[in-house]
Amino acid sequence: MSYCFITQHRPILCISQLQEENAELRLRLGNRQDEEEVAQQAIRDRDEAIAKKNLMEAELVRSKKDMMCLNNQLLEAIQRKLELSQELEAWQDDIQTIINQQLRTQQQSEQVQRKPASNSMSFWRRPSIASSTRPHRPSSSPASWTSETGQEKPQSPWRDWLRPGKVAQSGK
Repeated sequence: MSYCFITQHRPILCISQLQEENAELRLRLGNRQDEEEVAQQAIRDRDEAIAKKNLMEAELVRSKKDMMCLNNQLLEAIQRKLELSQELEAWQDDIQTIINQQLRTQQQSEQVQRKPASNSMSFWRRPSIASSTRPHRPSSSPASWTSETGQEKPQSPWRDWLRPGKVAQSGK
């Protein structure tokens, strides 16, 4: 059974029509509430995504600053290593120079110590060919002390002093 009513906007409405309209309006209202909830959830999701994006951008900026700071520290460390390397190389050169000077000084002092000993004995030895200024003679016999012309010449004055008999004999 269907009852009809007269309303201002609609002249005659039946109860069944009103119930259908009521159900339809409730459905629309429910859909609107669902849509509103969906829209509100979408707005919340969007706001959260924007907040996350802003946080990530801030983190990215911090990371870039940290990376630039670390790069600067690395460059400073490399520069310091280069300076230390050059300093070490200069130090090694200085040490090598000092060692070479000490070796030269030691060799010179050893030569000076050897020289007086060899000079004191050289009085009894024949002078070496390298230190002699006269031409090399093939033999060291007394016959080789004479020149090709047959004149007797002593090699050095000390030999004359050591051999007074020979000089005296040759002078007779």
